[in-house]
Amino acid sequence: MKTQVIHLEQHDDVISIRDKMSWIKARRVLLVWPTHKRLLTGTLDLLLLKRHATSLGAQLGLVTRSEEICYAADELRISSFSTISEAQSKPWRRRAIRFKPIRNATSPDLRSLHAEFHPPLTAWLDRPAARLSFFTLGVLAFISILLLFVPSATISLEPAPQIQELMFQVNASPDVAEVNLAGSLPVRVHEIIVEGDKTTLTTGQTMVPENPAYGMASFRNLTASVIDIPAGTVICTRGEPAVKFTTNQDGVLLGGVNNTIDIPIKAYEPGLSGNLEAGALIAIEGNLGGQVAVTNPDPTYGGTEHMVNMPNVTDRTHLRDLLLADLRQKVLEQFSDQLASSDLLFPGTLVLTKVLAETYQPAEGLPGEILRLSLRVEFSIQYIRAADLNELASAALDAGKVEDWHPVNETTVVEMTGNQVYQASGGTSFEIHASRMLFPNINVANVARAVQGLPLEKANQRLEAMLPLTSSPVIELFPSWWPWLPLLQFRIMITIR
Repeated sequence: MKTQVIHLEQHDDVISIRDKMSWIKARRVLLVWPTHKRLLTGTLDLLLLKRHATSLGAQLGLVTRSEEICYAADELRISSFSTISEAQSKPWRRRAIRFKPIRNATSPDLRSLHAEFHPPLTAWLDRPAARLSFFTLGVLAFISILLLFVPSATISLEPAPQIQELMFQVNASPDVAEVNLAGSLPVRVHEIIVEGDKTTLTTGQTMVPENPAYGMASFRNLTASVIDIPAGTVICTRGEPAVKFTTNQDGVLLGGVNNTIDIPIKAYEPGLSGNLEAGALIAIEGNLGGQVAVTNPDPTYGGTEHMVNMPNVTDRTHLRDLLLADLRQKVLEQFSDQLASSDLLFPGTLVLTKVLAETYQPAEGLPGEILRLSLRVEFSIQYIRAADLNELASAALDAGKVEDWHPVNETTVVEMTGNQVYQASGGTSFEIHASRMLFPNINVANVARAVQGLPLEKANQRLEAMLPLTSSPVIELFPSWWPWLPLLQFRIMITIR
């Protein structure tokens, strides 16, 4: 009959053995115990294995030299063998019941065993003086341990800050891409559109036509027909520019050559230009020019002019300059509101880049006592971000910082000294003053090591000598009457104010 042999390991237990048995396909399963190792605790473990083998439809057998395992197997009617070959050659039947080995029932001599393991003390150790000495040493050892571990100290230190200052030249330019230690900073360009209007009194004067000239025109018939001369017929002078008059009423010129009629006329435009000499009006506009001749037998009169204010070039230029100055100030105020408080603005770089709209009232050539100008323009201006300025200042300060000191956060102050110098290339150079607060790097382990075990006064003196402090160190001892600092470093706590 096919037999499945399973070699057990030293770490196997009932659960792992059952897992190994679950994979068998044979009718017999033979468990081989490792040499000199006891895996199972007794009959109950074997009973569980036997039941599991039965549920699998297999017969369980053991290979072991343990008398206790063999005895338990016999009780449960499990075949047991000394070797694998014996299990394969002999039939599986219940072996004769082996009796559980009985150990020697003779009771040991407990007194002799006690004397063997606990020999009597040396005579001098049993003396009262020796016992008192050992007791005293134990008490002293206990007190020493208490004195070593119980005392503690808290040292409060207030390091003295140091101000680090530096002055250096800075060149800012739109051509610089990033901050560098050579003192170059990138410049930001901002564009703003503003609009506004302003008025001023005009200072120019000019003559303005006031009343038109009047007169009488004499029309002469050049034909034999009757000719109607309607009101509004235009007659004028020769030459450029022609002075024009219009008839004030209708007229009928009788037929026949050289028949005449006089009709009142009025200058087409007011002003002194309408005051003409006799005979100056000799032309007729329209179809009547070939049928009728015209002239003014007497001078025309009544054309007048008067003096009025009118904007001149100086007024326009002055008003434009004033409005642009107001808009520049408006741009600076608006941009200052948009900037962070520590950003650096360059007012000298404010440039008018584009005129979007420009309107004068009254228009050029028209009179008026008040001139109004409306402008909508675009300005550009340069500035430096505070972050870039602080980055450059921090890098320059770090380059000159003492190794045992560290900067305090948010204490860097950057101020511009002197005037800004605007360069033809578009850049700006100026000098800045950078400062910040530094605190010393205090190694608390070194401080504790320097004062451990010292008297209070000497510890204070040593701390003041080795550290830059604004005030004397504050040392608190526990217990308060203890005169020395602890000998153990970890019993000293350092706090930095």
